[in-house]
Amino acid sequence: MNGRSARRTGRVCSAGIVNQAVIVNITALLFLPFMRLYGFTYVQLGMLTAAGFASQMCADVLLVFLIDRVSAKNLAFFASFASFAGLVFYGCVPYFFSGDGVYIGIVAATAVFAFAGGMLEVALSNVAEGLPEGGVFSVCFLHTVYAWAQVALSLLLSGSLALFGEARWNLILFPLALIPAGVFLALFRTEMPSRVKRERVRASFSPFYLFALLAVFFGYGSEVVMNQWISSYAESVFGFESGGTLGCALFALCLGAGGAVYVIVFQRRERVPFRALTAAALAAAAMYVLAALLPGEGWSLACAIGCGFFAGVLSPGAITAAGSFLPLAGGWMLASLAVSQDIGAAVLPMAAGVLADGFSLRAAFLVSALAPLLAAAALALMSRSKGNKPRKRKEFDKDLLSRL
Repeated sequence: MNGRSARRTGRVCSAGIVNQAVIVNITALLFLPFMRLYGFTYVQLGMLTAAGFASQMCADVLLVFLIDRVSAKNLAFFASFASFAGLVFYGCVPYFFSGDGVYIGIVAATAVFAFAGGMLEVALSNVAEGLPEGGVFSVCFLHTVYAWAQVALSLLLSGSLALFGEARWNLILFPLALIPAGVFLALFRTEMPSRVKRERVRASFSPFYLFALLAVFFGYGSEVVMNQWISSYAESVFGFESGGTLGCALFALCLGAGGAVYVIVFQRRERVPFRALTAAALAAAAMYVLAALLPGEGWSLACAIGCGFFAGVLSPGAITAAGSFLPLAGGWMLASLAVSQDIGAAVLPMAAGVLADGFSLRAAFLVSALAPLLAAAALALMSRSKGNKPRKRKEFDKDLLSRL
């Protein structure tokens, strides 16, 4: 694969991550309109989030068995088309369903595009890790792209709701469906690394790998909890309808800034900065606690938004750490970590929704502070695990190139 082909492939991978940003965040940004239009409760919204990530988890479980056996390009073809169909279906829900059926329709559409989006993300992330220009930090780069896409989505949705009104919330889904459609068409001219059979090394089942599963479970879960619920909290603080999307956009800006700092500062280091990752997890926990306990709503919201900066380091950093220690485990290892991510993203926001419905969002934030604390503990155990020697970045890059 020459440089031009690699750049084209990298752009397609980035477009797939933009699609994932839409998949994960569109429903969370519509929480407040759904509550006003259809009377959804916090528990129903939490279950809706859980349904989306449970569908992604199903895709990731399937990919554990398929990703090293089936062409990534074929997987991306299927996933991009299904994602397009799911988003169009989502946009048609108000036309096909009414009353209580609207919730069922939204859940069904979410299941379709979340399954497809999860498959597309893992397939393309695995491809990105094998690009010549890539390396151990390409997952972090894609996570940064995800954050900027979330900012753009928040602004686009805010404009759409202001222009057409909340009752026509679905209109934004049709132009958004063009993103996976574009990925599908671009794949015809995209070269992807050939599949190489890799052994499932025993080191993958070491204590280090098990701690990595816990780190991504709690790390990504702590990001998603705040990401899913900050719009509801921000609107109550700002006092106007578009305040929710503004709060989500600000959180995404911090998320992208954290990911960018991690890539820029640490990409030249030879070894994974476990201390920095652990510090980011502890800082995220502190932001959760401050958001829950500070008396002033403005300062509380500022801490909730600022949590995104540390989550932007923590969430992709845990996967980066696992990949640098276990580079020969194959694409199935990345897929299995994605399964752990999605379980955390399904369970923890749903639990926060139950707490918010029974008590308040602040109470949910306070209990949710346990997630980044446990992520910090898992990262500390990863750094101390024996039996796995980290490979230097130059060695890892050489190994990646040898697979092409």
